[in-house]
Amino acid sequence: MKSLRFLFPAIFLTLPTLAQSPFFPEEMVVTATSLNLRETPDKNGKKIASLSRGTVVQFVEAHDNGQWVQADANDPNSPYGPWLKIRHQGKTGYAFGIYLSGTVGLYREQEMVHDESPLPPFHWYGVYQRDSFADELRKIEVRAEKTYSEFYGDTIQVLKTNQNMESKFIIGSFQPMKTGYAGPLGIYEVQHFYLSGQLSPGNTKSIHAGYDNKNPNEAAEKPSYTLVATGCASMDANEYFSVRVSDYKLSLLDFTTTPARRQDLTHWVQIASEEAMPTVSLSWYGDLDMDGKPDAILNDCPYEMGCRESIFLSSKAKPGEYLKKVCERFWPID
Repeated sequence: MKSLRFLFPAIFLTLPTLAQSPFFPEEMVVTATSLNLRETPDKNGKKIASLSRGTVVQFVEAHDNGQWVQADANDPNSPYGPWLKIRHQGKTGYAFGIYLSGTVGLYREQEMVHDESPLPPFHWYGVYQRDSFADELRKIEVRAEKTYSEFYGDTIQVLKTNQNMESKFIIGSFQPMKTGYAGPLGIYEVQHFYLSGQLSPGNTKSIHAGYDNKNPNEAAEKPSYTLVATGCASMDANEYFSVRVSDYKLSLLDFTTTPARRQDLTHWVQIASEEAMPTVSLSWYGDLDMDGKPDAILNDCPYEMGCRESIFLSSKAKPGEYLKKVCERFWPID
């Protein structure tokens, strides 16, 4: 039986125990039927506007560093979530974050779907193995289906698709995406080419968009970048002679220039506690946005209670960048 993972929108990573600043996407979409925008981060704050489902807003900042609180402290059944400061059509105020999602989301089949966090109003796509050395992006339909869970001993909702073949992963996007060739992995995984996907200090991994040999009009020459992990490893005699890593850094290098250009990705994979060990790995690469430049999915476990995987897209990168993080999903460690 496959393990069930929790389905959380991007904003659900703002757990109250985190010491680091949580990630929030720059654009967010309303998932509730109606969401109140208020002057203050409080259920009783003055109402500024009512935002309908599918409204796109700009993220400004998280109240109290994304601390989770109950929407109504007087109601024990009130949901938990962060208060987020957002902007829409010139109006800036606070909305309860459990009813907001990033405009791009990363999902997995069989994940648990919670009743209080409805699926966003997305276009849905799955990444599938097309052949030995090719992945493809397909337009799909998704649904929340009730099923009995032996683990929970109860009926729960899980994410399902209309496809017979299981996807590698699912993307929800507020904007439509192109379908077709999406990457060079196919039946293979990252570790098949590199023995391991781990990006521990001293490891490097190359990422590229791939080349669709079924499309004769596609140019074969595309950029390739290298992920480089560095850090200092030492023996900790106080912890049963365990190895500790300090000053962990993750960089993306472009060797087509002299000297090589570098983008620092460390802030997106920082651990939440100095006591934790950095565990970062490359789990997928290709060209999700089909702009001819590499995209990637990185997996890391910065929290004591769980891990996350994040999509990095080249099309969202700002000047001076190669990749930009657009979403992350969290699941608790078993």
